[in-house]
Amino acid sequence: MQRRTVLALLGAGLLLLPAAAVPGAADTVVGALAVENDNPLGPAGSDEWFARQRLHPGADLGANLANARRQANSLRDGHSRGLTAQAAWQSIGPSLGGRISDVVVDPTRPDTVYVGAASGGLWKSTDGGTTFNYAWQRDLPQSTGAVAVSSTGVIYVGTGEGAPGSASYSFPGNGVYRSTDAGATWQHLGLDDTDRIGRISIDPADPNRIFVAAAGKLYQPGGTRGIYATTDGGATWRQALAGANATTGGIDVSISPAEPTHVYAALWDHTRTPAGRVYGGVGTGIHRSTDGGVTWTRLGGGLPAAGANNGRMGVAVSKSDPRRLYAIAADTPGNFLGFWTSTNRGDTWTRITNTTALSSSQSTFGWWFGRIFVDPAAAQHIWVPGVPMLESTDAGGTWVSNGSSFHVDQHGVAVDPRVSGRVFIGNDGGVYRSTQNGSLNGTWTKSRNLFNMQFYTVAVSQQDPTRISGGLQDNGSVRSWAGWGEIYGGDGLANLIDPTNHQKVYACAQNGACVRSTNGGNTVSSFGATTSERRGWLTPVVFDPNNPAIMYYGGNRLNRSTNSAASFTAISGDLTHGTWATISAVGVAKSDSRVIYAGTEDGRMWITRNTGGSWQEITAGLPTRFITRVTVDPTDANLAYATVSGYRNGSSLAHVFRTTNGGSTWQDISGNLPDAPVNEIVLDPQNRAILYVGSDVGAFVSTNGGANWSPLGTDLPIVPVTDIDASVASGQTLLTAATYGLGIYQLRPSTAPKNDFAMAVSPLSGAVDPGNPVTATVSTSVVSGTAEAVTFSSVSGLPAGATATFTPQSVTAGGSSQLTITTSATTPAGSYPVTVTGTAPSATRSATFTLTVNQVGSRCTGTNPNDVAIADNAVVTSTIPLNCGAGTASPSSTVEVHIKHTYIGDLVVSLVAPDGSAYVLHNRTGGGADNLDKTYPVDLSGEAMSGTWTLRVQDVAAQDTGVVDTWTLLL
Repeated sequence: MQRRTVLALLGAGLLLLPAAAVPGAADTVVGALAVENDNPLGPAGSDEWFARQRLHPGADLGANLANARRQANSLRDGHSRGLTAQAAWQSIGPSLGGRISDVVVDPTRPDTVYVGAASGGLWKSTDGGTTFNYAWQRDLPQSTGAVAVSSTGVIYVGTGEGAPGSASYSFPGNGVYRSTDAGATWQHLGLDDTDRIGRISIDPADPNRIFVAAAGKLYQPGGTRGIYATTDGGATWRQALAGANATTGGIDVSISPAEPTHVYAALWDHTRTPAGRVYGGVGTGIHRSTDGGVTWTRLGGGLPAAGANNGRMGVAVSKSDPRRLYAIAADTPGNFLGFWTSTNRGDTWTRITNTTALSSSQSTFGWWFGRIFVDPAAAQHIWVPGVPMLESTDAGGTWVSNGSSFHVDQHGVAVDPRVSGRVFIGNDGGVYRSTQNGSLNGTWTKSRNLFNMQFYTVAVSQQDPTRISGGLQDNGSVRSWAGWGEIYGGDGLANLIDPTNHQKVYACAQNGACVRSTNGGNTVSSFGATTSERRGWLTPVVFDPNNPAIMYYGGNRLNRSTNSAASFTAISGDLTHGTWATISAVGVAKSDSRVIYAGTEDGRMWITRNTGGSWQEITAGLPTRFITRVTVDPTDANLAYATVSGYRNGSSLAHVFRTTNGGSTWQDISGNLPDAPVNEIVLDPQNRAILYVGSDVGAFVSTNGGANWSPLGTDLPIVPVTDIDASVASGQTLLTAATYGLGIYQLRPSTAPKNDFAMAVSPLSGAVDPGNPVTATVSTSVVSGTAEAVTFSSVSGLPAGATATFTPQSVTAGGSSQLTITTSATTPAGSYPVTVTGTAPSATRSATFTLTVNQVGSRCTGTNPNDVAIADNAVVTSTIPLNCGAGTASPSSTVEVHIKHTYIGDLVVSLVAPDGSAYVLHNRTGGGADNLDKTYPVDLSGEAMSGTWTLRVQDVAAQDTGVVDTWTLLL
């Protein structure tokens, strides 16, 4: 839930410079619930966008989701025999690390750490937090709010994220689970109706005595909320502390480790609707029990008195000094309200003098944080989560902020009781480890292998199934072919890859801010201006299936581009009811591109048969619910499928519909699908009679037009599947699914994976004088199935007089060969994209190498366009191998350098010749407002031109990072 600057240009077009989610209109409602959202962009934030879809026609999301999950499990059980013959979904990452709700260290098992993922279950590390593995059951709720481990090693997990969300959606859970075997198996302990759990506290002296802070349902009052206690390890529960109102829940609870009879709890009075929220009220406050949770007293003595402006609060007690307490509070809108400490167990409180660091750390959404962590060995050493993490070693007298040491939006801290100085932090970007007692002035190491990413969308190259991009909540649009590096910032939403040229990629951020790239995302440019009064959180962008240069963009009007999004023309009026809604689904007929379907967030469906010249509403027969997708049969423009969100709630409304007459009538083809929002429908690209859907409770398939549905594949947790991309790889269907909480999965829906391989050339380019050779390595890897023999069959695009050879000519997939391109004395100068092709019995793949032939008699030059990340306090290098003959370099040589960096004054940049001689180009000049875009003259006389030249970049300070973008050497 990062918040950064957004510049929006509405009406004729839209310009957005995103870095992450931005607060919208629904985040500013205070004191009374809004009836309607007047945000001109549409629903504000992913939480509102998610919720609007799912709340109609009922508000009990927790009960609805639990029921749908039971139906999905029952459907899976009923198909258990058939599932054994199905292929298994494969998790393919990325291991970037997503939102963590809680982190704890096992006191009984060395190097064992558990983290709760916001919508991706529980993850476990057994190597001191270096790597993590999924330690949750696939059929359980994937949203976790709290994790605790007893002194005997029993793990407790509270499902349902405690933080309510606003720009990040929080799925509800169904109570508390326990594992007595380190996460191998789990037992449900009840508290089903809690929906969201903020914290679990276990008595260190009595592992069966546990308190749970139940936040309760977000969108409706009542239910199981408050502070609950058990003395038998969760076999039975009692409500230990009830709230003042039907909207008051428990958000924090802490048993004093040194005085277990003293229990401290924070209650929070809050509620919301899709259009607004009241995140505070008179029920909010800090409470204390001195008799083990039998009786409770609301604490005053300097803490805020009961009032409508009291927002989320948090409380913590020191282990080393049980008299020392801390409390934090936000106001109802979410701004920082105050921070207090007590030295007499909460009888009286001293308000800590506010500082900019303290108040600004909570930004305007303090309800997203609200926790405090105390060093168990030092009562005055504390951490306070916020957008940055704050640390104080003098009980709040002074503060240190982490700056840019790790990802923003902090949620959890855990001190390892077995390893001195080891501290873990969990935030919206994963888990980080300190070996310096959690000092924010120290160094932190990010954990690996944490696949809990929240994807909205996914796109797959039709030429190479290993090239995948996708849009991530709070973590931008990312691409597999660059180490899952970012294409575009903000909240990553719609992503597309041109089916005819996978170097052309498209990525969007929130509210329809989109960019395009012709070099695989290395550089991007904004979409041309579009005409719309409103743009949805996830603005649909689709290709014409016959010509990917023709694209459609849906605000409340549909826009059309014929030049790959360089410019757009509106081809419709407002297709919604003129309220908050926008177009949410667009489908273009392959058999007749003039036919376009458009569905909206407020449940309207339209068709045009003349590319927008006129539109006909075809809503009759569809429910008034959010239309999530419309897919047109590739052979018949009148045959289309539509999916909707929401729940039936006892009605007969469906989730999947089909029309065979262009929308004149619609038929329910939901069959036996679980009653859950359906987010996507795709047709098998090789058999249009096979339908695949992604829903909030997994993925399903129908082979009989929707009369019956069965679970799709095995080993996929019951996690929201938000998008599916269907492609063909080596003649076999490949499904790639985006999940909201567990990253990306792939499936080849058959028992025997088709043999497939991928190719790559390294380096990507080379320069040579006429008459000389240049070499590169052609590597292969197995994509699926078994390794086959790959023969390098051809090289196309060579200039006149050039020839190519491979050594060896054939390898087994997984092996590599040396490509040698030999030019002749008459080969013309120029730059030539050369395509290298490899052929195996089951597949043919290709890769591109750029050959530069120097002008005869000219100087020798080379470029390295590959990005190299520059980390804090690190030395990185980028090389250019040159084959320039036997000559020496010129005294007027030049080095053109392009480096993006947050503070170039910390950089030392040097050119290193093949013999090791170093020439300093840039030595710690400039500042944070600059990048390095400069050509340096260098006297290299006497240096041999041929060999490997190196650009060496040293970052000599912390808290700034960057990337070597490109550099060119002219000798």
